[in-house]
Amino acid sequence: MSFYFNLCSSSSGNATYLGDLEGGILFDAGIGIRSCKRLLESAGVSPERVKAIFLTHEHSDHVKGLEPLSTRYHIPVYGSDGTLRSLLDSGRISGTQELRVLDGKVELDGYEILPFPTSHDSPGSVGYRIHTPDGVSAAVCTDLGYVSAEVLEGISGCDFVMLESNYDEVMLKNGPYPYFLKQRIAGRKGHLSNLQCAETLEKLIRSGATQIRLAHLSEHNNLPELAFRTVEEYLSDCGLLLNRDYRMDVLPKVSDGKVTVLAC
Repeated sequence: MSFYFNLCSSSSGNATYLGDLEGGILFDAGIGIRSCKRLLESAGVSPERVKAIFLTHEHSDHVKGLEPLSTRYHIPVYGSDGTLRSLLDSGRISGTQELRVLDGKVELDGYEILPFPTSHDSPGSVGYRIHTPDGVSAAVCTDLGYVSAEVLEGISGCDFVMLESNYDEVMLKNGPYPYFLKQRIAGRKGHLSNLQCAETLEKLIRSGATQIRLAHLSEHNNLPELAFRTVEEYLSDCGLLLNRDYRMDVLPKVSDGKVTVLAC
C-alpha cells in the first residue's frame, strides 16, 4: 500500500517521499543527508530503498542535499534539461551520479510519473502527477506563480494533492521583504497565495481530490493556521465541507512523523 511522507516543507527546505516500505520515490532533496536519513528511517524506509529523486527545479531549498544523497546511495536523479544543466553549470552537482533528463512519462517499478511545466523563476521548473501501483493518483505541485492550463490539467482528477499555499497577501504586503522581492513572490513566476491555492483546490475537489496537503508555506509571510483557515473558509463558501468532501492538513516545516496512506 502506497503512502505519502513529508520530510520537510517550507522556504528553507522541501522533500517528499511517496512509496511504501519496500521502496519509492523522493521528490526534491532540500534537506541535509543526515536529516534525510533520520527522517526516512522514522517512517520505516531505508535511504537505500529510494529508487529515484525527481526534482521540481534547481533552487537551493529543493536541492541542498541532492549531491551527497544521490552519490552516497547511488540514486538516479530525474529533472528537466533546464534544471540539470543549471545544477551542473553551477557546480552544485558533480555529474558523477546517474542523471536522467525528463522527456514525458517515466515508468519506474510500477509507478508512472508525469511531469508538467510550472511557471517559476527557474529554468525548466515542473510539477508531477504520479500513478501508484495500487491505482491511486497523486500530485506534487509547488513553486508556481499561477495555475496555468497545463498545471490544472496535470493535477485535476488526482485523489491526493500536495499544493503550494505559500503566502498570505496581507502579511506579504506588510512584511519585512524589500519591494522587489514582494513583487517577485506575488508575480506570475513566483508563488501561490493562500487564496490562489483555495481557488484551485475548489476545482480539484470537484474533480475528485479527497486528500489535500498545503505545502511550501513561507516562514515570514504566512502562518499554518492562517493558510488552513483561508482555504477552509473559501471552500465552505463554495459548498465544500472539511471532513465531508475532503480532508486537509498543513505540512510542517520539518516532518511531524505523520504517514498518510494514499487512498482513492
